Amino acid sequence: MTVILVDPRRPSLVPVEAVELLGGDVQYTEELPIKVPWSLPSGRPVFTGQDAPVLLSSDRQHPEVRARLSAGERLIAAPDPQSGERLVDAVAIMDKLRTAGPWESEQTHDSLRRYLLEETYELFDAVRGGNVDELREELGDVLLQVLFHARIAEEALHGFTIDDVADSLVRKLGNRVPAVLAGESISLEDQLAQWEQRKAAENLGKSNRISCVDDVPTAQPALALAQKVIARVTTAGLPPELIPASIVTVTVAAERDAENELRTDVLEFMDTVRAVERAIAANRRDTDAATELDAVAAMGAVSADEWRRHWPAPQAEPLELPLVPEVVTDDDVLDDVDLLRVDDDLDLPELADDLAVSELVDVEADHPSSVEPQ
Repeated sequence: MTVILVDPRRPSLVPVEAVELLGGDVQYTEELPIKVPWSLPSGRPVFTGQDAPVLLSSDRQHPEVRARLSAGERLIAAPDPQSGERLVDAVAIMDKLRTAGPWESEQTHDSLRRYLLEETYELFDAVRGGNVDELREELGDVLLQVLFHARIAEEALHGFTIDDVADSLVRKLGNRVPAVLAGESISLEDQLAQWEQRKAAENLGKSNRISCVDDVPTAQPALALAQKVIARVTTAGLPPELIPASIVTVTVAAERDAENELRTDVLEFMDTVRAVERAIAANRRDTDAATELDAVAAMGAVSADEWRRHWPAPQAEPLELPLVPEVVTDDDVLDDVDLLRVDDDLDLPELADDLAVSELVDVEADHPSSVEPQ
């Protein structure tokens, strides 16, 4: 008497040692897909007639399975599920939702953006909170977003599947840390150096990566954006003193939009970096100005001296000039002469410091000392 347990996800796959037994009298439990018993030459449902020498099932908790095993019958079971088996179930559920769900079937990559951002922040909170149950749940929500986007991508003209996503990750990790995956002994410093070297080599093969600040996601929070950009330019050899203080030190005040101000400063700094890189490329070609060739030219290593030599000089702060007293001309005085009365005993020296009155004195020399209104 033998009990054969198959994997409920792949019930058609049976252990090799059980194949011969399935050719005789076999009973099967009701949860098995109909195609399985139909493939049995002498299969019949459990609880019909006398017990068959072989019981086929995918449910270890089935009453008949438990009874026979308790009686000491031989067990032939498929290998235990490997880690990641439930991911296959998650992919299948996502496919069903995309196909039959009224809401899921209408979503696009763009419409899901806010959910991806929201779930990511919730995962951050769960990590910070330290609650294992919340962390597991939020990781599942982020996984849902990955599966959702991958399922939508299947429908594109040049689409890809979740397996393509996994394959891309496996290939990247295989290239970045081959020593670790090969079981070799490697220090932390050597692993990090190997990662950066191989990452840089990958980026050289990407035609759309010209500047050291290219492909930095600018939609991330301003502080994270500033940190990423500073790390990029520092790795590229930019001297620290060329990094603006406005993106190194952030001032937060109730009446100011610190987030937007910092983002603006970082984006302007990125534009400056790109402009300087073009100038360096042009100088290396012994030309006076950058050309369209810079868009496809590989920069290579840039020295600190090159950065400094081509970095734009800081603009001088606008000078606030003191207010200048209004100068009254002869014509101005003549126009308003009917409004003035100059007394003979006017003490002119006391008004000598007043520029307008000084001009009036010049006019008095050429006109009568007493002017009566007409």
